Amino acid sequence: KTIRSIKLKFNGIHKANEILPNWLKAINWISQIVFEQKDTNSNRLATAYYKTVREKFNLPSQLTCSLFRTVSASYKAQKTRHKKWSLAKFKKPSIPIIWERDFARSKKGVTLWADPITFDDPRLIPEHWKDSKISLKSNQWYLNLSYEIDIPEPKTSGVLVGVDQGLKRLFVATDSNNNKLFYKANHLNQKLFNIRKTRAKVQAVGTRTSRQLLQRMSGHEASVTEHAVHVASKRLVQWADSIDARKIVLEDLSNIREASNSKGKTLRSRVHRWPYGMFTFFVTYKAQAKGITVEVVSPRNTSRMCHKCGHIDKSNRNGFLFRCTACGYTADADWNASKNIAGRSMSIGLNSVDTGSSKSPRKLGYTFEMVAHNSVTCSMPNV
Repeated sequence: KTIRSIKLKFNGIHKANEILPNWLKAINWISQIVFEQKDTNSNRLATAYYKTVREKFNLPSQLTCSLFRTVSASYKAQKTRHKKWSLAKFKKPSIPIIWERDFARSKKGVTLWADPITFDDPRLIPEHWKDSKISLKSNQWYLNLSYEIDIPEPKTSGVLVGVDQGLKRLFVATDSNNNKLFYKANHLNQKLFNIRKTRAKVQAVGTRTSRQLLQRMSGHEASVTEHAVHVASKRLVQWADSIDARKIVLEDLSNIREASNSKGKTLRSRVHRWPYGMFTFFVTYKAQAKGITVEVVSPRNTSRMCHKCGHIDKSNRNGFLFRCTACGYTADADWNASKNIAGRSMSIGLNSVDTGSSKSPRKLGYTFEMVAHNSVTCSMPNV
């Protein structure tokens, strides 16, 4: 079993508007006390200040208990991360809610603090709810609903899916039966370009109003990217499940940003904004729910190697065209790379030295090289 979350718009609650300002005042009041006393035990805090918080800030009983746990967890996180002891400030308009205490579900519908609410969302609402939180954004309330799902056992049979990632195509996937899936990044790239262009124009004005506008625009690019990667990863996993895949094989691009530092500003900027890590994370947890395992392999020469004869040559690839200089085989370059990536997983199983390793490229000492077709190659360290 594992916990997942979904963000749902809801309407019909007025009590939350009254509670939110009192919650923020109360949690920052307790935070100041914890900062001064350096006592992060939530039980001792509740014993000492529960009654005061209830009377002073007029919060519901369960929410008051949640307040002490939230503050305590924030300061304990500082210790865990070895950060300097500093005052924790709570500004985000969000409130934790406890399942079957603050909010509940019945035949009549869903209630929050005993008030009925309705969801403004066409998606199917999952079962097995857990403790969640509500948040306010642009005068709209959202339920960030946490729920529990069953994780099936990993599949032991099925095809392998190799996935090549890139800047112009978010991914290209193929399997051993030559099923193909091309997912372009044009729409995402254009959106991000427009956002950066608009932000640059606003920033150039330099007035107080422009700075306020920049503040409102902050996070827009990140949210657009996250949504696009969610959609892309979901499409990949659904496709892999439909062809009965047991494993998805991705490239380990963990040091790609360092490899781009010597390139031009435009390419370097695009690579630094490329959400490869997010894509890997999203694919991994979505595939897990389908019983599909995810493996990352070294990308060494996957763009330069002919999957038919194994010949490796930099001149094999020209943009989206792959033409082997040894055997004459011609194919889409990204598709050929995805075939090599799938083969890399099988090579690891055979303990092949020439084509890859189960260890990460960084541990092996591989170095990455950015090439003109917006892909990446990897070279073996000198031994």
